[in-house]
Amino acid sequence: MAMTAAGARRLFVGAVVAALLAVGAPATARTADVDYVVDGDTIRLDSGTYVRLIGIDSPEKGHCGYRKAKKQLDAWVGSKARLANPAAVQDKDQYDRLLRYVRASGRDTGLAMIRKGLAKARYDGLDGYDKHPRQKKYRRADRRSTDVC
Repeated sequence: MAMTAAGARRLFVGAVVAALLAVGAPATARTADVDYVVDGDTIRLDSGTYVRLIGIDSPEKGHCGYRKAKKQLDAWVGSKARLANPAAVQDKDQYDRLLRYVRASGRDTGLAMIRKGLAKARYDGLDGYDKHPRQKKYRRADRRSTDVC
């Protein structure tokens, strides 16, 4: 019996979804309105929910690099961000912040912050936390980047 075009499309879409999940692609993704950038690794959504970027750590308020990291993330994020949570990573951290990859201005902002020397690759499988799908890429970028301080 011949497969219909609709059946072939469903089979293809199912195979693509299965392949993406197998390589650690985000299980959930959505665009969110951003209220403000807290620092170089945390944003607050219009809903009041805080989002911690997966796999990075930037300087805290009062430390060298804080203002530059905050300003850069704010410039990239603006008022909208695409949030994605890979199935391999827990949904929230110990402070009840959502753990998400954040895409804005066409880039993975966590990776871009590392490459600019504004954040370090942290809070991953090498630090005792969940291994995340981009961990190797983040760690490789971290080894190549130079801190701003």
